[in-house]
Amino acid sequence: MKTPGVENQYRTLSPRQILSWVEDDTRIMRLRTDRDVIPGGYMAAALPMLVDWRASQPHGDQAFIVLRHVNYGGNPFEKSTILHSVRVRLDGLQRAEFTLVPFGEGGRLGPLQHVQLRFIFEPGKEPELLDLAGAETGADPRIQDLVFGWVSWRRPEVGWELRKGMDDDAQIYWLSMRAFAGSQMFLEDALRGRDWFSYTLQLPGGKDGLIELFKSTVTLGDGVARDTLARMLAGGDEAWLKHTPPGDAAEQSIRSRWNALLGRIQTSDPQALDPIGLPPEQDTYHPLVRSCATLARYTVLLAVKRLLASGYDEGVVIEKLPEPFLGSTEVWMKEFAHTDLRGLFLRAPLAMRYVMRHHESVPPDIPAELDAAGLLERHGGKRQRIHYSHKGMTPYGLAIFA
Repeated sequence: MKTPGVENQYRTLSPRQILSWVEDDTRIMRLRTDRDVIPGGYMAAALPMLVDWRASQPHGDQAFIVLRHVNYGGNPFEKSTILHSVRVRLDGLQRAEFTLVPFGEGGRLGPLQHVQLRFIFEPGKEPELLDLAGAETGADPRIQDLVFGWVSWRRPEVGWELRKGMDDDAQIYWLSMRAFAGSQMFLEDALRGRDWFSYTLQLPGGKDGLIELFKSTVTLGDGVARDTLARMLAGGDEAWLKHTPPGDAAEQSIRSRWNALLGRIQTSDPQALDPIGLPPEQDTYHPLVRSCATLARYTVLLAVKRLLASGYDEGVVIEKLPEPFLGSTEVWMKEFAHTDLRGLFLRAPLAMRYVMRHHESVPPDIPAELDAAGLLERHGGKRQRIHYSHKGMTPYGLAIFA
């Protein structure tokens, strides 16, 4: 079986396989990171987080949200990924961290960094893995924290290149928010030699502020994911009919399952929160305009604006609070992706001017901006940065081989 543009070593998931996962939130999905793909050839292991609104109760004293596609328990050495459904109690939120992860070994805070939001939960109120919740075997279904990060979703044979990402019209890198158990994410970063540099967020409203940030994070991620999946899967039934998977010989069966799958992905729910989304033309990953850093910053500021509108304003320095916005792409960015060496030099001043005007595109600048607006915890009058390392203090205590 072969998907157009994808070599035979990849396995395309069938409509039946995907639909069975969508319909049963207690199942886990174990995937091969470098082999399993969805129609169109995009990596199945990188499926974006979705909210199961039908199974969630986002309002009230016992509010909870069920997340799909939470990455936990895979093995990077054998290239396996395990995706879970997780029930999150909103009253269990304890604190949130804005985390920078420098690329490359050495832990230096250079300009190239991944940015993610980490939510830590109170003991006894942690998120639960639904496949283990209620089990009578003594299994522990709880995980301590959740990490959310925006990434570029691509085909396994397509490498990441900053220049290619500058042309969002090419739609090489789709925008996607992935969810991890924090311990899984830290393990994978530790294996790459990457440390975490975290800043504890201080939001108005205390617990209500944390809940608003969590809701804003998962609602934005869910909205973008549904739009991205619908666009990526459009016309997928025709691709499957040309390359029919074993056991799916009946054309009508394939079409009906495909339509059911798209319907589930696109379905809205009356329990869902007020929609927080991006315009359809902004569903691709862009290294300057729509990156992990710009979207993490946008989410925090969006949550603060919503809190201010609800009457929470303690600690916020209003005059220094930036507006939650995402920039727009400029003509030179698309040209930058395709020009030669001379063209790169000619456009370098435009890139420098953009960065100087848009500090949100430079990850190390964001903590200072949030701090000036009163959104980071301080101790002794100074902004505090927590350094987590696999060689010293980890998010889960002292490393055993420190």
